[in-house]
Amino acid sequence: MCMFIRDTASSNNMAVINNVVCDEIYVVGEGETLHTIGDKCSDPFIVENNPHIHDPDDVYPGLVIKITPSPHNNIPN
Repeated sequence: MCMFIRDTASSNNMAVINNVVCDEIYVVGEGETLHTIGDKCSDPFIVENNPHIHDPDDVYPGLVIKITPSPHNNIPN
């Protein structure tokens, strides 16, 4: 599930990236994969943070996952 908003996020554990709210807990929407969610929410570690998911391309709508949102697109070296 994706929420589109126009204002800034009020919670410290939430990031707003391209008007998409990415919270620490994320509900997968139709047609999403871990990779598309990671790209959308700038989380390069989404696969590592969800070891219970064996195939990152085989997730289903309604699945609850953990993400680490970043307000920047910088990936640490």
